[in-house]
Amino acid sequence: MHRAKIAILGTGYVGTANAVGFAELGYDVIGFDTDARRIAGLRLGIPPYREEGLGEPLARHLRNGRLTFVTDLAAAVEDAAFIIIAVGTPSRPDGSADLSHLDAAVESLRQIATDRPKIVVLRSTVPAGTSDRIAAQLPAHYQLLFCPEFLREGSAVWDFLHPDSTIVGAESDHAAGAYAGLVRSLNAPVMVTGRRDAELIKGGANAFLALKISFANEIANLCGTLNADALNVLQGIGADRRIGEAYLEPGIGFGGPCFEKDVQSLEHVARNSGSPSHLLQATLRVNDAQPRKVVDILEEELGDLRGAHIGVWGLAFKAGTDDLRSSLALRILDDLHARGATATAYDPAIESAELPGRTSIARSAMEAAHADALLVLTEWPEFCDVDPSVLAARLRRRIVVDGRNVLDGERFARCGLRYRGVGRSAVPDSDGAAAVGA
Repeated sequence: MHRAKIAILGTGYVGTANAVGFAELGYDVIGFDTDARRIAGLRLGIPPYREEGLGEPLARHLRNGRLTFVTDLAAAVEDAAFIIIAVGTPSRPDGSADLSHLDAAVESLRQIATDRPKIVVLRSTVPAGTSDRIAAQLPAHYQLLFCPEFLREGSAVWDFLHPDSTIVGAESDHAAGAYAGLVRSLNAPVMVTGRRDAELIKGGANAFLALKISFANEIANLCGTLNADALNVLQGIGADRRIGEAYLEPGIGFGGPCFEKDVQSLEHVARNSGSPSHLLQATLRVNDAQPRKVVDILEEELGDLRGAHIGVWGLAFKAGTDDLRSSLALRILDDLHARGATATAYDPAIESAELPGRTSIARSAMEAAHADALLVLTEWPEFCDVDPSVLAARLRRRIVVDGRNVLDGERFARCGLRYRGVGRSAVPDSDGAAAVGA
């Protein structure tokens, strides 16, 4: 089993991280994708996206032969004992999951003539009941598992190799045991459930994390109104071990390709199954409103955004990645444009992109800071290293609105900048005191 061959269908974030991760565990892995350009890059050791810890093992396993990438599906699955499906399942406008890529992959598998038993492992996030439907479509000698992934962009390979647990959704003890053996060296507990249970574990876990973020932002907005410091308040709440500090960080909200999509999908399933979730609906409403609140703070400081030029630090939905999918920074740029402002944005991972409104891209953080005020929208560490005295010389109105609460407000205030965070008092305050949350 240690030299079992694994085929991975899809070389996006999940698929590529799985390919490299299983190669790190010692397996022979063959990655398939219909995108010939992406496969050509992977064959040269070029990751298809920015991801810490991906480039070196990718190149190493290409050299030692454990990793291969092809555009021929039949060749990919011919000798594979496991077929892992990791294709995209984006949101439709109504919140439901678009399963067209998944259905196309399954139909392509059905067309391949083989009598060899294979275990198909679905790792794409799907609504409850999807795995059972797919299992019924596959040939009898294919056994289907649903094994959700819990990988964070920016640290996906590390997360693959250090899971808290492995969830195996199965209707076959043999298939469940085979996959558990495949990941035994990860030394993580394995929980075997039904496929539908596993689908709901994935959706429910992401929904709960999204709920914590929305809760943190609601508390932060209240702190801003009551002149309290949200960072202190949320740190105190998170110190309760029943709650925990993870994801209790106020900011512009949750974006990216997972949380919002998964909450929308779960809410859509709940609504259409006759068990609507008011809590999920509220989580999405809070998150939809949060980016506008950051622009409200900026408008409050400037008085009027019409004709203002705003510097923006950060475009990717989180630091460590170049992913713009569902980035809340783009919604904020849209809002700035709607209120009459223009913007110049800088992100260390993004050199060019189609951006909303009248937004240009700068080549450096300081170039973007030639503006009336500054918005910080992604928590890149390099922004914390900027000399605030240099920044103060660039910003005409000397206003910094930190949508991620990553900058040292007191340090910036000492250099003549007016700092506003999310759920934090202005620094300096109305009396000129440099005290956060006074």
